[in-house]
Amino acid sequence: MAKSELEIVKYPKIKHIKMLVNKIQSVEDHIHNDFEFFLVLKGRGRAKVDAKNYELEEGDVYFVNSGDVHSYSALPSNRSSDNTEVAVPPTFLFVQISNHFIRDYFPQIRTTIFKSGNLKECLNEEDYKYMVRMLVLAAIAYFSEYNYYQLDIMANIAKTLALTYKSLDHEIINEGQKQKVKRKNARLERIISYIDANFDTQIRLEDLANMENLSVTHFSHLFSSSFGVTFQEFVNLKRMEQCIRLMSNSEKTLLEISYESGFSDPKYMNKMFLKKFGCTPKEYRRNLDVRNSDFEIQMGKFETIFNDTMSIKYLKDFKAQKIDIAN
Repeated sequence: MAKSELEIVKYPKIKHIKMLVNKIQSVEDHIHNDFEFFLVLKGRGRAKVDAKNYELEEGDVYFVNSGDVHSYSALPSNRSSDNTEVAVPPTFLFVQISNHFIRDYFPQIRTTIFKSGNLKECLNEEDYKYMVRMLVLAAIAYFSEYNYYQLDIMANIAKTLALTYKSLDHEIINEGQKQKVKRKNARLERIISYIDANFDTQIRLEDLANMENLSVTHFSHLFSSSFGVTFQEFVNLKRMEQCIRLMSNSEKTLLEISYESGFSDPKYMNKMFLKKFGCTPKEYRRNLDVRNSDFEIQMGKFETIFNDTMSIKYLKDFKAQKIDIAN
């Protein structure tokens, strides 16, 4: 998930369902064909889904529709020794579900378009607590692999989806409309991949518009509506993310990092960092050392995927603090 591209979801344990417990500093814009629930187990964060920004709090559950561009990042919450705000990576449970799940019994799942968003806004309090509980119990089963765990996963995920269909805005489209959506998603995948491969060189909106056989005006509107920022803002964000990766190499100067990230002028890099983070690249690099030691973000790594044992620990801690107490 570190790259801005189509994410191919594989299912290592049970067909059509994958779960992850992750600590995330930053995961770039990406897209996949699976539905995704994510639950904030610990900390605070920010998500951008279908060009809309959300601030995330512990216990929040969101739904991401198949094909929606989305990204995740930490929010500043603690302060380092020099009184600078530090972004503490939040911990998430991700539940990814193929749109082929239970299709033999409910074929409409293949052609359903949901409206992504915060489930707290469309569920009453009782149903919301129920959904959180079903997701956590399904995840504990997934990572524990006790006897007959597959049946508990299937049962709890089916209940979660049933409540999602009953509560979340959605449309069941025909096969022709489905193919149109797939073509749009394929276009977004190409655009993301092209920018990811070329942001460190001179890259122009006109080149991408020509690649997609669109006018510059049409392409610019498509880009802004899909990603929530302008083309140039998106490219600058990519370049700043590359700067941060390269900062972990103490042998590289900031001048070298600027050029290797695609900034033609170090002053422009400074301007972008001040606008995005409220500090210069030099100050950010100094604070990065604090984050590396305290929060395990090393060598440009922006995401930690926990093993089964640690995943179970986070889930059971969350269950004890947020679910068992509430019930």
